[in-house]
Amino acid sequence: MLFPETLVFLDDQHPPTSKKSTTVRITSVDFKMETGDYALQDHMDDVLIERKGSLREIAGYCLTKDGRRRVISQLDRLKEAAKKPILLLEGTPQELKTPTVHVPNPGLALDAFQRILLERDIPLLLLPSQTLAARRAMGEWVARLLINGALTHGVEDHD
Repeated sequence: MLFPETLVFLDDQHPPTSKKSTTVRITSVDFKMETGDYALQDHMDDVLIERKGSLREIAGYCLTKDGRRRVISQLDRLKEAAKKPILLLEGTPQELKTPTVHVPNPGLALDAFQRILLERDIPLLLLPSQTLAARRAMGEWVARLLINGALTHGVEDHD
């Protein structure tokens, strides 16, 4: 995922109807997180994003006993750690429904995964990542989610 260096954001100091903007500088830092893959520093309990990279990964998690236990435990920790946990799955609906050698019936894996997410009230976002432009767009989308999540859910806790 490629994060932008800057983003033009809706200025939260003014009503949205004023259409005022502010520019935010983004610095990406790699570090090991206990839960999740992406978070905004100093707001890690507001929005946490867990990324899954492929249908093959989902099938391995959801269609085996050990994998299913692991992913349920992982998602339960994510849910406990953040006000708004989000699951990001790389791919488009078309890509994810296409059978492969490793996942001959993708609908079964998707059904199992969606049920686990729905039971835990964790939203699923599908984002394409096949091209450089798609990875950049995905980085911007994730950055906006994290920042807006902090502004929406973290302002009262982190003033």
